Amino acid sequence: MKTVFSIITMLFLMIAVISCGGGSKEINQTSQNTNSQTSVLSDNQKAESKKEFFDMKYVYKGIRADKSKCDEEIKNLREYNEETKRNFDFLNRKFANDDERKKYSIEFISNVNYDPFSRVFSSWDKYNEDFTEYYAAEYLYAEQNLALKKAREELLKLNKKDADIYLALFLSHFACDSLYYFEEEKKYLIEWKKAGGTNIAMMIEKYDDDNAYSNKMKLVNYIIEAPNSLRAEKLIADAYKDNFYRYISKNTGYIDLFNENNYSLTSIEYEGTARLSSLISIPEIFNENIINKYIKTYVTNRLSDDKIKDYLPYYQNYYNIYDGDGYNEWNELSFIEFNKNTFVVESGNEGLVNMHYYNTQFMNNHIYASFKQIKNYNFRLGDIDKAESAEINSISMNDLKDYTKGSKFISFGKFNEEEYSSYIGEAMGWPLHSVYFFLCDINNDGKEELMLSGEYIYSGGRGGTVNYTLLLKDNLEIDFDSEIGRLINDNGLQDLHCIQKIYTEDGKNKIFLLNKSSNEAFDIFIDKNEIKNAEYFDYIIYNYQPKLEWKGSILNGVPEGALKTDASFDMSKAENASDKAIVSDRTLRMADKLISDAYFAAKETLDKEGQEELLKKRRAEIKAIQEAKGNIKAIETEMLNILGIQ
Repeated sequence: MKTVFSIITMLFLMIAVISCGGGSKEINQTSQNTNSQTSVLSDNQKAESKKEFFDMKYVYKGIRADKSKCDEEIKNLREYNEETKRNFDFLNRKFANDDERKKYSIEFISNVNYDPFSRVFSSWDKYNEDFTEYYAAEYLYAEQNLALKKAREELLKLNKKDADIYLALFLSHFACDSLYYFEEEKKYLIEWKKAGGTNIAMMIEKYDDDNAYSNKMKLVNYIIEAPNSLRAEKLIADAYKDNFYRYISKNTGYIDLFNENNYSLTSIEYEGTARLSSLISIPEIFNENIINKYIKTYVTNRLSDDKIKDYLPYYQNYYNIYDGDGYNEWNELSFIEFNKNTFVVESGNEGLVNMHYYNTQFMNNHIYASFKQIKNYNFRLGDIDKAESAEINSISMNDLKDYTKGSKFISFGKFNEEEYSSYIGEAMGWPLHSVYFFLCDINNDGKEELMLSGEYIYSGGRGGTVNYTLLLKDNLEIDFDSEIGRLINDNGLQDLHCIQKIYTEDGKNKIFLLNKSSNEAFDIFIDKNEIKNAEYFDYIIYNYQPKLEWKGSILNGVPEGALKTDASFDMSKAENASDKAIVSDRTLRMADKLISDAYFAAKETLDKEGQEELLKKRRAEIKAIQEAKGNIKAIETEMLNILGIQ
């Protein structure tokens, strides 16, 4: 439904809204003629036409913080942070010709993909009262988004487009918001493929691992081949299976966490040695009476007041995002942006668990999907626990002296367990709570080697057990000298959450090392002191079968009916200072929609004379808002008066 604020706009301009400063150009605050503002308040203007999606990530937010402190923070970041300088410089760069346009735009997009501007919360920030530096960071996130948008628009101007251009167009979205613009990104990659594109070098980051190229090619091909009906939970399951999940997920950024087209700096934090998870989103400074009225007006399934924790900010009241009521606080969390929606994904020790969708329309049911784990062993014998154990000969502590030579841990025939535990702790990172010595022909040479098994129970953090199965020298020291000793005593697989098993196959003794946390296995076979096999591999191949838990409608693969906090008018056409201020501020956008809908609802109940009186009243209200000339607090005061709330 169009409002008074939609009709006051005369020209289609790129939006530039109230911000906290930081070197941006002064905003034009010229007000418009009141008669033209109200001339379209007629019946045929009441029906709202479908508006093109106006993405708030490209808008400098109205910052309700100390302006001088905010300006100073932006100035400092621009001076000392290379990424912010890069973004600002490109945003103001002029191009002499198409060659420069192509060269510098592709270079900029690629550099942002390598090294984007990023600001991360500390876990202590949830208790912070001054978020000025983070409000400044939001300004600079929007600036980076605008620079990427400029680079994309400059490349689209080129008449001749090659594969590099199409890949850069894809990355201009992907670099800042992953798969948020999935349809557009797919379109660019299809054109990239048609143009013969095979080089994805600009997608490879400086610190990528050895498998990055192949896994990112999987991602690119997946997007190209994805059906139009692709849903978020299927994307997540496939990404996990095909090893590109880490490229599409985030743990911090300028994110629309609540799916309201309202971006905030948001991070996932892990607190304490137990690494308990929580979501931290920058506090929005708003009038709670406005947001209360907005929720009560437009959300039908909102929680009752007695179910809200009154000591938390509004959205945290509903979603409890600072504690485990909104998710399992023991699980790992990540953000996924897909098809203009944001999901929070939690994964446990064995992979995917749940997807959450936070929006005020879905307050009572924010679990969007769950995942059933299907696992297949990637080891030739299947489950290592079912493999036949090798024969070993145990050694009692009393007899240990008979199997050692020159050990400093044995004095007068007695084993010093405490001193030995300290030695193990220094050499391996963890001491021993218990130790068991044995003999085993691990080399398959007819001679038994001296070995130990032991464990340490770790109670800190999330806890766990350290397991050791070590090859020793005759003096009881760990064998780090021989090649075989270094293989078996691998520090990464003799550790917390690791297990080892000596098993037998075809009459030969072999040892299997497994890090259960990373799912990394190491299978070692030594025959007559010659290493026949030493293979690293993923022990279990996990697949995840997603189950859609959300019972509402799904439109184009995402929930339909998410409540947005857009203004009621066409925000892309905001021209005067007050309209721009409304666009820049979530609270003002909410108030604008409330006022607009209330106006048209009241108009429906009145006769012609009453409608004229109502229109006269609206003209006075509009004039007062116009005269505020973009001052957010002044506009808010006028809107509170109009709504009859404080």
